Amino acid sequence: MKLLSFQTPEPLFSSRITDYVIELDFLRRKQQESTIEPDLLNQIRAIFRDIDAMASARIDGNKTGINKYLESKEDDDETKGRKVQEVEKVADTLKLLDEGMEEAVIFKGFFAWIHQQIRDGITLESTRNAGKYRHGPARPDSAGNNSPKYHLVEPMLEKLVTFVNKPDAPKFDALKSAFAHHKFLWIHPFRDANGLVSRLFSYVMLRKQGFAGPTNRILNPTFCMAPDPEKYVHLLQKADSEKEKDLFDYIEFALQGLRNDMVRMDKVMNYNVFKEDILIPAFKHPLFDRVFSEHDRLIIDVAIEKQTFQAADIRFLFPQKQPADISKMIKWLREKDLIINCEDNSRKYVINLQNKYLVKFIVAKLDRAGFIPYN
Repeated sequence: MKLLSFQTPEPLFSSRITDYVIELDFLRRKQQESTIEPDLLNQIRAIFRDIDAMASARIDGNKTGINKYLESKEDDDETKGRKVQEVEKVADTLKLLDEGMEEAVIFKGFFAWIHQQIRDGITLESTRNAGKYRHGPARPDSAGNNSPKYHLVEPMLEKLVTFVNKPDAPKFDALKSAFAHHKFLWIHPFRDANGLVSRLFSYVMLRKQGFAGPTNRILNPTFCMAPDPEKYVHLLQKADSEKEKDLFDYIEFALQGLRNDMVRMDKVMNYNVFKEDILIPAFKHPLFDRVFSEHDRLIIDVAIEKQTFQAADIRFLFPQKQPADISKMIKWLREKDLIINCEDNSRKYVINLQNKYLVKFIVAKLDRAGFIPYN
């Protein structure tokens, strides 16, 4: 397998890779409706964007803890520090990609745009090099340790773009994404942050190929690699050897991780699972016993059960109360940032999963329930 070749590899029919390709195609087409209301699901997506951004940064050596990152989100850039900003920029770029996915086009400038988004404004050096291809050798400790000379970076990216956009049978899609991920890292087009860019690139490829499925499941481009980042980097480096077996070892690892993540995320799309395993346990934290009155707890219980609610939904709890009194109870919960207005109806409310306290408890419960595949 020549490094200059941009052709989807074809494994043996009897290989584990073929098994994963078949499973992934089944999951891609699986008809499984989400039972989570959009106003709640969008918040869950945002939480997983943060977790995925953290996982991606960790693979590249950023050791910022998830709690520190969540606590720092509302701080100014100077207070946050470089490491937190790095994670935040990856999460913000994931959000931009989500919002513009239908119009997203993969072309050479697409990679420079991603790099610009995640590196501009972190340090003077990162800002100076943001969105610019390297003009020297690739760093020796990177996955692309036998990368092409710098003057070949742009021609190689053009070949990669042609490969990615070339129409192929859908059965090759998962293989193609894994292969393109390796090729990008081999090219190693930037001085830094190639790993961060590569995982965002893979996310766009998988979304464009339809792996979010009919239900638009949450996809986490880093969770395929996060359970064992050392193995991920090792297999990528071995795949540069031009030996077919080494490339297939990496592809098998990547597709297995993608399959596992899609199965995991399908469970999250079931509200009963999210409610019983994550949301109710999160609200059992002693902090809420200290800040909630009995009335607050009753309202939150209704919000958990119904997902979205309005004043009429809680009147039966307080038959002696006037409508104005109920409005004050709701206002108090809004001021405490525990509930927010629904996007399409200002008279309806939903629990604010990104409340600065609640979000940490939710992430802890997601971790305990096995939805976060890294420590």
